[in-house]
Amino acid sequence: MKVSLPSDKTGSDPPIKSFILLERYNAIKLVQSVHASLAALSKVIRGTQLLTKEVQDLAAALLNQEVSANLCSSCINIFICLSCEKLSQQM
Repeated sequence: MKVSLPSDKTGSDPPIKSFILLERYNAIKLVQSVHASLAALSKVIRGTQLLTKEVQDLAAALLNQEVSANLCSSCINIFICLSCEKLSQQM
């Protein structure tokens, strides 16, 4: 699904509508990022793609029941990710 950043060039939309549209856009981008990461992991497991550092980090994070650093960078505008806070404290 291709989405474009919502813009209100006329300024006629109420602020709450603009906020909701922006959060919808961010949520779609986050879901797309999670989907792409899990698809890459699936391909590595099936042997159709080589293992990369990003996929290895994702697999390690999932085994530890955490969110990978790559996915955390996507969620900052949507919600406070507790796993992100743990990662930042470890760094």
